[in-house]
Amino acid sequence: MSTKEVWKRLLGFLWQFKGLLLISFICAAISVWLNVLAPLLIGNIIDRITALHDIRSILKDVALLVAVYGFYSVFNWGMMYASNKIAFSCSCVLRKQLYEKIERLPISFYDKNAKGDLISRFVNDVDFISDGFLQGLSTILSGGVTIVLSLYFMLRVNWIMALIVVVSAPFTYLVAKFITSRSQKYFAVQANALGAMNGYGEEQISGIRTVKAYGHEKQSLEQFKKYNQELYTSGVKSQFYGSLANPSTRFVMNTAYTVVGVTGAALALMSMITIGNISSFLIYSNLFSKPFTEISGVMTQLQSAVSSGRRIFTIMDMTEESRDEHAPVLQAAEGRIDFEHIGFEYEEGKPLMKDIDLHIKGGSRIAVVGRTGAGKTTLVNLLMRFYDIKSGRILIDGQDIMKVSRDSLRQNFGMVLQDTYLFDGTIAENIAYGRPDASREEIIEAARKSGAHEFILRLGKGYDTVLHANSNSLSQGQRQLLSITRVLLMNPRMLILDEATSSIDTVSEQNVNRAMDLLMKGKTSFIIAHRLSTIVDADMILVMDHGNIIEKGTHKELLEKGGYYTQLFNSQFA
Repeated sequence: MSTKEVWKRLLGFLWQFKGLLLISFICAAISVWLNVLAPLLIGNIIDRITALHDIRSILKDVALLVAVYGFYSVFNWGMMYASNKIAFSCSCVLRKQLYEKIERLPISFYDKNAKGDLISRFVNDVDFISDGFLQGLSTILSGGVTIVLSLYFMLRVNWIMALIVVVSAPFTYLVAKFITSRSQKYFAVQANALGAMNGYGEEQISGIRTVKAYGHEKQSLEQFKKYNQELYTSGVKSQFYGSLANPSTRFVMNTAYTVVGVTGAALALMSMITIGNISSFLIYSNLFSKPFTEISGVMTQLQSAVSSGRRIFTIMDMTEESRDEHAPVLQAAEGRIDFEHIGFEYEEGKPLMKDIDLHIKGGSRIAVVGRTGAGKTTLVNLLMRFYDIKSGRILIDGQDIMKVSRDSLRQNFGMVLQDTYLFDGTIAENIAYGRPDASREEIIEAARKSGAHEFILRLGKGYDTVLHANSNSLSQGQRQLLSITRVLLMNPRMLILDEATSSIDTVSEQNVNRAMDLLMKGKTSFIIAHRLSTIVDADMILVMDHGNIIEKGTHKELLEKGGYYTQLFNSQFA
């Protein structure tokens, strides 16, 4: 995406606040007009003093000058207030739209992007855009008006000196443009390096137990140093080249300022200009050059804003899941599921599943087994429409899941995964995650059924005990019971249990299995398991390999066949 396109889209966000923009522009115009009017009064005061006018007229001009600067301060504050509100409102809207966009992206997006980098885009990149607007907006608004009005008043005072100042202006612009065009690439590298470092840091902190368990601290630190050094190098280069703009433009403008001073002195000696006019003109010259210097000074923030905007708009332009708000609602009464000649691939041209044909009765317990990477989780992901099938149809009670809304489809499923996830909040809020409108009595009843009620009461504040997403205040078995309680409260028609007991101890497994038996009663259930002892009572066992179902039947039928399932079973119980 080109810099021009990024700016066009960033300014599109600004246009949403056109009312504030108008207020900011009006305040800028008035404050600048007052600011450039002041030098005329200063020149008049100097001329009156040198001409020995009466003190009353001089004091009158001084009082008027004080009033002008007072009103200038008020309107300048108004411009800054409106500019600040625009900048922070833009960042607020941008974060909201970015979050909404990420929620609408398919699961495959999260498979390919580091969480830390996404967080960096939310926090750092949006802040860079806000800072760029905050610094740049007020500077550009006031600077543009200052240049026009200062030039007008300089021409009124003396056109010869005004010509010197005007001729120097293009050189200031060219110097600033030359520097910024070469520093832009370093700001892009800096933004990417910051995202990469955040991604790595989040990954290592999340897995700190594994890092320590394997004694990997030194290697982890060395890798972090590489990311940190890359950020340091790109940051130093970007700031160095960006900082050259301000002193370079100041050098050009100060040179012009010197020439103007010498020219004014010569004209005064020839009685072509008064001392007061020279004083006014030198102030105007400084006012005229100041915006060029300030604008070049905020180029660093503006370039960071462009680089960050490009990273954000890259996500905003990604293909979303198809919108289906107006699609029919799934009505699942029996929980009958039919896979009709399903084909699927993660990457184009690399098929994983070919012609899967499967018919499941409502209320059945279906176990899915196979080696790691056989396609077990993929099968249920297709059922939940986390990924869309390439060919064929999946029907639930005769309804094509591609023709119903995703929300209604997923509300008919409850999931208990190997890696339980509890959010920041109370235990009651975590249990009611799928049913926020549930009463406290319903929450407690679900916990009684799952067997979680007893250990919840032993906690400090019972159901009002606050949990944190990554804390270890609960055992794995307790966390799993809370996940089951969450699904029990929802009471969905169908279930997916993905290695739900693989990471807990034997005693906890017995408690969890009792809760799961209650949970699965009368529901169509998919049980993904490596421990084959847990699925011997399943109504049907699907044996998968390389994405396809190679055997299916009951535990007894599959053992009698003496095929792949028999090998898996014997390998565990030999």
